[in-house]
Amino acid sequence: MQRTEIINKNKLFELIEFILSDSKTEFYESYSEMEKELVRVNNYSEFKNYFSHSISENKKQFGFGIYHPETKGKFSITKLKLDPKYCDGKTYRNRIDGWGIIFLHLNLLNIENEIECRISVNSKKRAENWKNTNPEFGNPELWEWKIIESNARKIINRLKKTTHNTV
Repeated sequence: MQRTEIINKNKLFELIEFILSDSKTEFYESYSEMEKELVRVNNYSEFKNYFSHSISENKKQFGFGIYHPETKGKFSITKLKLDPKYCDGKTYRNRIDGWGIIFLHLNLLNIENEIECRISVNSKKRAENWKNTNPEFGNPELWEWKIIESNARKIINRLKKTTHNTV
């Protein structure tokens, strides 16, 4: 399940506020910066600060993972080894892993008015088809897929609403 829309910064902030309105939601960077810990965003204010700081450093692409503990499954943070000769001497970065994580990808085409926003999540069938390729993700059967699909639909529907303004 996935959806991509072009939205402006205010609509992005509305979407993030909606996602983080459930206090049980865990919201992480998908990948950390090299040789840094993953950032977990705990609330809307932290997201705004994170986003502003990243913009000031000319960051144009963002990836986040949304984990809802009630979906169970195996959620983990994996340390990835990097080849320092290709990564300015850096040796690792971190990534979130899990079959039922809902991903939010942002590509800044124009910081204020054009942000490509994509929501994506695995299906149970896809996870089952790929479980041998990614055994570190654990058994897809451990996840509560109906809850994952429901949460993903809510976020996608909210994204759709941000692009259909009523006057």
